[in-house]
Amino acid sequence: MRAAEDAEGLAEGRLHAAIAVVPMGDVGEAAVRIVAANIQAVLGLPTDRLPRIAVPEACYVPERRQYDAAGLIGHLQAWSAGLPYLKVLALLAADMGVPILRFVFGEAQLGGRCAVVSAFRLRRNPDGTDVGLEYSYERLAKVALHETGHTFSLFHCDDPGCLMHFAPSVEHLDRIRLFFCSRCDFLWKETRKSLAMERALGKRSTSRQAP
Repeated sequence: MRAAEDAEGLAEGRLHAAIAVVPMGDVGEAAVRIVAANIQAVLGLPTDRLPRIAVPEACYVPERRQYDAAGLIGHLQAWSAGLPYLKVLALLAADMGVPILRFVFGEAQLGGRCAVVSAFRLRRNPDGTDVGLEYSYERLAKVALHETGHTFSLFHCDDPGCLMHFAPSVEHLDRIRLFFCSRCDFLWKETRKSLAMERALGKRSTSRQAP
């Protein structure tokens, strides 16, 4: 966790290109490490694992026994407003949903800054059997990458094997690969190019303003 220990770098905003991965509630540290590593490997962007934060009880919906995903996004957006990160991804162990769906694996602001992913329904198969840690972590990484892709304005993809394909169940999720299809890979590479250009222009502007 390099940035959390570099207060000077945070204050100067040097780490703005990193994606912050935040454990929310009692999600395991191993899950946080695995998601951060997959974001680095697939997206090629640096990640910082931030200290654990509490799940906001104001977002709990008792009649559904779930947390409201949109409420969690709003909470995360307010909490992270002063942090110099490009994107902020929260992981939680609790179940979550939205009014129009019985549950969601994840939720994100399309083209926005924040996303949240739940591990709750990724640990078991539809028949109730335990899927095992290796596969549950793989599912979690897929959902985290999918939701992070949405924050970079990547839409749902028609390719059933692509990371950006909509997965309404774990069966669909298991058919998805841990990488983009050729189309989404092209779109992601174009997005990365624009990010690199913005960073270069920002550094040039800063150097010109320096005394």
